[in-house]
Amino acid sequence: MSSLIRRERATTSLDGYAAMVPAQQEVVYHALIDGYAEDQERENAGKVQRYLRPILDRIGARRLLDAGCGVGAMVESLLGLGYDAYGFDLMEQTPLWVAAGRSTDRYLVTDPLRLELPFDDGAFDCVFSFGVLEHVGTEDGHATRRPDYHAIREQWTRELFRVVAPGGHLLLGGPNKGFPVDTAHALDAAATPAERWLSRKVGVSIHKPWGPYFLWGYDDVRRYLDGLPCKVEGLSVDGLANYTRVPAPFGALARGYVKHLPKPLLATALNPWVMALVRREA
Repeated sequence: MSSLIRRERATTSLDGYAAMVPAQQEVVYHALIDGYAEDQERENAGKVQRYLRPILDRIGARRLLDAGCGVGAMVESLLGLGYDAYGFDLMEQTPLWVAAGRSTDRYLVTDPLRLELPFDDGAFDCVFSFGVLEHVGTEDGHATRRPDYHAIREQWTRELFRVVAPGGHLLLGGPNKGFPVDTAHALDAAATPAERWLSRKVGVSIHKPWGPYFLWGYDDVRRYLDGLPCKVEGLSVDGLANYTRVPAPFGALARGYVKHLPKPLLATALNPWVMALVRREA
């Protein structure tokens, strides 16, 4: 099967992978932590089976793009299941791709501040991204926002939408800014002393659900896609998050809360995670 990557549109090549970054570009983010690759390899295949695959089968998606694919564990799992899958991430990932033997026909490198994809319009049935958008537009790849972070995120989201086929879907997931508890990240770099004190006491990030913050919400998704032909639906995240960072007595409570959250509340601040299924109208 020929690759969908249009290499003639690539700016350069890094370790054999098509790259949309300037030649001689240095690593911008040094955001990889110890155990990162091992954690992704261990956890992401399970997330595909128990969470992502049922959604893909329901919407009839076969040609896929993982936006912010990390080490590529989800892409590889999907390829093994017979999907036509691709992934992109930043240049610090290429040594990990090389070490894991990732195909240069399936992965590509993108710029952290302006997303340009070497794919045709409407190339994919589904583009999905989990836990990535909150780091787009930051200074450090974590939680220090650039002044123009909303503009960067809007351009990033609209470029993903460009490569979704009419009738296809964009699936964006990440902790919900409107929900005051975040079990996946440290606090925003500009968090208040009160937020830091309370977070230390309870062992997870507690933040105010209003004002500027590095997390995002359903209102941001709608604003970034304003004027484009689409419909946004909120999905449950039951089966996605494992809450391993939550103090033990509260893990089961968190899973039960997510499992039984009523459907009308999924696209609101009461859902701990945004999981926005965006259908591109024909």
